[in-house]
Parts: sequence; C-alpha cells; structure tokens
Amino acid sequence: MSGISLDFGNGGVEMQSFLQTFLPKFYRGEKWGNFENDAATFPIHDGKTLCFTTDSFVVDPILFPGGNIGDLAFAGTVNDLVVMGADPIGLSCALILEEGLDEKILEEVLKSLANLSDKFQIPIVTGDTKVMEKGSIDGIVINTSGIGIAEKILDDSIEVGDKILISGGIGEHGVALLSKRFDFQTEVVSDSKPLVSEMKEIRSLIKWAKDPTRGGVAASLNEAAVEKNLELEIWDQVLPIQKAVRIAGDLLGIDILTLANEGKILCIVKAGKSEAVLEKLKKYNSMAAIIGEVKKEKINGQVILKTVLGARIMSMPSGKIVPRIC
Repeated sequence: MSGISLDFGNGGVEMQSFLQTFLPKFYRGEKWGNFENDAATFPIHDGKTLCFTTDSFVVDPILFPGGNIGDLAFAGTVNDLVVMGADPIGLSCALILEEGLDEKILEEVLKSLANLSDKFQIPIVTGDTKVMEKGSIDGIVINTSGIGIAEKILDDSIEVGDKILISGGIGEHGVALLSKRFDFQTEVVSDSKPLVSEMKEIRSLIKWAKDPTRGGVAASLNEAAVEKNLELEIWDQVLPIQKAVRIAGDLLGIDILTLANEGKILCIVKAGKSEAVLEKLKKYNSMAAIIGEVKKEKINGQVILKTVLGARIMSMPSGKIVPRIC
C-alpha cells in the first residue's frame, strides 16, 4: 500500500478492500456480531438485541440544498440503526471544528441536530468538541454514534423470486451537493432524513434492508449479492429517478446508481408481500418502486442491470465516485 487515497472512503471496491485488510486484526469479543452490517449487534435480554453504530461526516459543502451536515449526521446514524430493525434510544455527537469557522454556520448545524432529536424523540446524550488550527480541516467534521434495541434483527433468508424495492427517488442527495460544488442550477434537494416512521411500517414484512449511502444503490446491492451468494436483477426502465437527476448525471458523466442517498430504504421482500410494502412506502414517497428481483443462487454473487438494449453486470463502484458527499 503506497498511501491513503480518496478512493478508500468512497464506499466502493477500494474501501471494501481496505476494510478487509484491517478489520480482521481487531479483537471482536465472543458475543458481538454483524460487523459488516450497518450496525454491530450484541444479544441482551428476553431475546432482544442491542445495535451499535458509528459514522463520521465530512460533507462539502457544509450547507447544501435541503439540509446541512447536522441533518446528515443525525439521519445517517439513526438510519443505520433502523434498517437493522432497531428502535434508536440514544446518540453521541462529537464535533471537530476548524479555527475561524463562522459561528452562524455552527449555530445552524447545531439547530438541525437539536430539532431532529426533539422531533424523533431520540436524545443526544453525550459528545465532545475539539478545535483544530485553521487549515487542518475543512470547516467541520461530525462523528455520531448511536445505540438501539431490536426485537428481531432484519436478516431473514433471501430466496429466488423475492422482490427488491426502494422507498423513493435515487441519487437526489448526490446531485444536490454536486450542484453547489460545480455551480449549476437544479431543483433537486437532498433527501436526507431519518427513516424511523417508514421502517416501523414495513419491518415486520421485509427480510433485509439497507440505506444506500456511500457508493449508492450499486454498492448496496453488490454487498447484498456477495454476502448472500445471489444474483440480483434490477430493471432499468422502472428505476425511480427524477428527470432533473438524470440530466445532472448525464451532464457530469456520473452513474446515478453510484450516488449517495441519505433518506431512502433499499429492501428485499417476499414476492407475495411486495405490493403491501410498496403501498406503505408510497405513503411517504410517491416514487417508491419495485425495482428488481432475486434471480438465482450464485457463488460470490452479482448484480445484473436489465435494460431495453439487453443486460449488463452492475459492478461494485470503483475509483473516485464523488468524494466528501456524506
């Protein structure tokens, strides 16, 4: 390894390789599990499970259409818990601030954190603040950790014929940030939000769920395919993507399926329950859709994107996708 590059944090091939190199060296204990999932798990009492997650946020710009780094930090950590099937019970929040950061920006970020904590009744119970010399970091970095309690972890056996759903439009967060970074006009705003209500509605009906953040839908589906040894087929013609998002993707030459989403659920459901799940999700977002199905068992797994021109492999993202997006 010659040195750390931006690719190591993109959610794609390079990050997965980096994690597989170092994570096996850590002591894991005897009861902890789900190390590769959105939250690690620990069995407690009455068949319940403690879920624990942590994440760091380094978004650029700090304030973006539809939100800011505070919204992102709260929602991102809460969502990593709820897609496991947990009810969040508390978060930590650590701030690393650059000397000279505009106090109005910090005030807006903290206000967002406070408002979401109050709205969803998920307390921020501990934290830390550090200030770095000007130029050491870019404005603000936030680390949030969260714990939750699950009656049942979402990890049922996935079978051929099961359907794949997403709870709304794809790539909106990525395009909202890119519009500021590359200074182009768009109506697209970030989808960043906690998915507490949506997950409570559907978690008894689904087998698996993930919030497709870094690396987007492409990374999340590839992770599932490899982990479960399955071939997943996605239908390009039904993918819910706003016209403005498609235009931005074409303009910038970026695959929308690799862009981060910060308020969407990707889930796998038994075929007979897919319409019921879709109906519940559409109450929150009219663009929710059934986008594919589990085709067959396949060693090492793969994802196929079926288009009007044929089919191609949807690979795990690689290289500089879009850095500093979450």
